[in-house]
Amino acid sequence: MRKKIKLLSVILCTLAFVGCSNSSQEELTISVATSLLNPINEIVKEYEKENNIKVNINSSGSGTLKNQITNGADVCVYFSANEKFMNELVDEKMVEKKDVVAPISNSLVLIKSDKFEGDIKDLQDILKYDVNIAIGQTDTVPAGQYAKQSFDKLYIFNKIEKNLIYGKDVSAVKNYVETSQVDLGIVYKSDTLDLKNSQIVLEIPDDTHEKINYTLAPINSSEDGKKIVEFINSKKSKKILKKHGFIINE
Repeated sequence: MRKKIKLLSVILCTLAFVGCSNSSQEELTISVATSLLNPINEIVKEYEKENNIKVNINSSGSGTLKNQITNGADVCVYFSANEKFMNELVDEKMVEKKDVVAPISNSLVLIKSDKFEGDIKDLQDILKYDVNIAIGQTDTVPAGQYAKQSFDKLYIFNKIEKNLIYGKDVSAVKNYVETSQVDLGIVYKSDTLDLKNSQIVLEIPDDTHEKINYTLAPINSSEDGKKIVEFINSKKSKKILKKHGFIINE
């Protein structure tokens, strides 16, 4: 009898796992880059109202999310802060290239703690000060990858590498600066709408790094995923994304 009860518990737990393995589930899961969390929370609430379904949001660095999907995470949609990780999923046959859209883009800014009193007019001016600089981890966080590209373009990465502090995502980088754990940090411009204890020092030139395109696609061409992608890519949702500081791609 105990074996039957145990087997029944395993079956029930398996059925309760939420993701996107079929189209009749009452809950779905989507994976989105941390920088998208605020607008996606708002968009998902609208989607849930219109479709009478629960959508769970899994957020982290885009590379971490991509690795989770590669390793079998049961999610419907992937919304990445770059094209690289999405292209890897296309190569791995987890995403159909025709399903990929790039609805928004972003830009990079350098922010400073209110306690830092240095005068910085461009990225090279960082070399004047012995300061700690936070950026995203360069293997899994696109913002960190873009930041490194800018430092490399200006031939200063090797000079400041010892002063770099790496965050697991852009929210961590922002928090380091806001709490004065570091003097400077590089984040997306969309992350700066609610700064309290820090401020933008300068906008980093777009020609020093790859274009910051956010890519969106359903996983394994799931029907649930396609519906969510269509909703996120709609004019209604793009208005929300624009309100949160993102650039709408035409």
